Amino acid sequence: MKIAMVLPPWFKVPPKGYGGIEVIVSLVADGLADKGHQVTLCTVASSSSKAHIFSVFDGEMKSYLDSPPSNFLNIALTHTLASYLELTKGDYDIVHDHTWKEGLGCAAFTDTPTVHTLHSPVDEENIRFYRLFRGYPGIHFVTISNFQQDCLPGLNYAATIYNSIDLPRYPYSEEKEDFFFYMGRFNEEKAPHLACEAAEKLGKKLILAGKVHEEAERSYFDRYIKSHLSANIEYVGELGHWSEEKMRLFSHARGYLYPIQWDEPFGITMVEAMACGTPVVTFKRGAAPEVVAHGTTGFVIETMDEFIDAIKHINEISPRACRERVEKMFTVRRMVDSHERVYREILGNK
Repeated sequence: MKIAMVLPPWFKVPPKGYGGIEVIVSLVADGLADKGHQVTLCTVASSSSKAHIFSVFDGEMKSYLDSPPSNFLNIALTHTLASYLELTKGDYDIVHDHTWKEGLGCAAFTDTPTVHTLHSPVDEENIRFYRLFRGYPGIHFVTISNFQQDCLPGLNYAATIYNSIDLPRYPYSEEKEDFFFYMGRFNEEKAPHLACEAAEKLGKKLILAGKVHEEAERSYFDRYIKSHLSANIEYVGELGHWSEEKMRLFSHARGYLYPIQWDEPFGITMVEAMACGTPVVTFKRGAAPEVVAHGTTGFVIETMDEFIDAIKHINEISPRACRERVEKMFTVRRMVDSHERVYREILGNK
């Protein structure tokens, strides 16, 4: 098959640090190329892939994420519209859109069968937009959790395909050190300040990691995190996606604390933790119950008191069970095969 994939222009493929969509698409594109498919990635020129790269911008445009809406939208629309105009020249079998609303706006006017993955949260604003495509057969939607489909019925769904990781890169360890770990965005939805509060109450060591670049992230960090930093609670900055330090922290942490306060569409860091044999403590929001097996690979709870109590019982979780869940559900091979199957089914029904 001749396949095109359209990404946002904010981060290169694969990203050096933050960039969850870019990591997933990198793994899928390389996997499909290894299976003999012709794959084109519409991304920034500094990317690296086994696929052919089409680009409008040379480097990552992430600085525009913190710019006024007009500047942000100009970059997003310039990249995406140029990509779709280019794809009309290429006689592609299928296009897979990984952007946001700008990509769907373009895809609605193309004749090439198009798949769109819902990477975004299913909140009221997004539901209002996606409802425009109810009953529309020209776009085939892929979700990254069953939770998303439950929240937004009526779209032309092709499948749920869970995000996955390159498992051999993640070291498994049953030897744990006396600290807990959080890695992710710094905002009120991810709520790492609740992990800090729990660690303080229990007298546990906590290591925090993640990017604090955008104005909203800096504001949250200053307001909610700085007052907690101490000898026991440490912030180590943003870590490279497959860096040695990130893998050390994931594999040696006693537990991964993920106190989300929103309906997470997936949550790839929970998979990364389990791959390293590290149990997860999280809230029963969004896709978390699909990712973490409560009582087997961690605890999926509903209140802050339960969150704190679960940390006390973290040693009851088997590291081997955590790793086995990832081996069964969240491997690159499973993800690539699922994408290939969706494309073939769509083209077979064309």
